[in-house]
Amino acid sequence: MNIDSHCHLLPAVDDGVESIQESITLLEEMRLKGVERLYLTPHFLSPKSPTNISEIMKRWNEFRSELNSHSVEVLLGSEVFLRPEVLECDLVSMGESNVILVELPTQQKPHYLFEVIENLQMKGFRVLLAHVERYEYFFKKSGFLLGKTKLTGDISRLRDMGVLFQVNWNSLDRDPKAKALIEEKIADVTGSDKHKIGDGRLLIDFNDGRYGFFLNDYYL
Repeated sequence: MNIDSHCHLLPAVDDGVESIQESITLLEEMRLKGVERLYLTPHFLSPKSPTNISEIMKRWNEFRSELNSHSVEVLLGSEVFLRPEVLECDLVSMGESNVILVELPTQQKPHYLFEVIENLQMKGFRVLLAHVERYEYFFKKSGFLLGKTKLTGDISRLRDMGVLFQVNWNSLDRDPKAKALIEEKIADVTGSDKHKIGDGRLLIDFNDGRYGFFLNDYYL
C-alpha cells in the first residue's frame, strides 16, 4: 500500500492547511501521485504551533467523512513534540496502531531524550522519530576534508532501543543526512510533511523507485 505517514492537512488546527477546500485540493494531488493511505499528523505540544487534543479531535470529527470520500484512506495521527510532560498526556497514535510520531528540537539534543522514549515504550508505544535528518546533533562529518556525513552513536542507541526513523520525501534530493540514513538502511518510513499549497514541500511520487527504500506499509 502507498502510504504518506506525515502531513498537516487537518484543517484549522495547527500551522497546516486552514480550510477543508485546501485539504481536498492537496488530497486530490496526492491521489494522482498514487497515495492510498494518508495519516494526518497535527502538531501536539509543539512550542511553535500550540494545539490540544480536544481541538484535534473536534476538527477530526468535523472533517473525517469528507476527507475519506476521495478514494484515499485518511487516518488520524499526531506529531508529538518530545518533552517530559508527554508522559502525562493522552496521545493520538497513528490510526489504530501503537505507533506515535515524535518530533525533537532541531538545535539541541534534549537531555531527557532516551529516558522519555523508554518510558513511552513502557506505556506500549512504538516511537517513530519524525524527519530525523533535521536533527544536526545526530550527524557528524568525517573523511577527506570532512566531506562525508556519518551517523553518531546516538542513532545507533535509538536503533537498539527499537525506535523507527522517518525521513521527509523532500529531503531525498538535497540533504546528505537523509542520504546517510538511507545508505545505512535505517530510514524506515517516509512522509511528505506537507503543510500548505505552495509550501515548497514535495508530495511523494509513488512511481519513483526511491519509495522502495522505505517500509511504510510494514509499520503503518
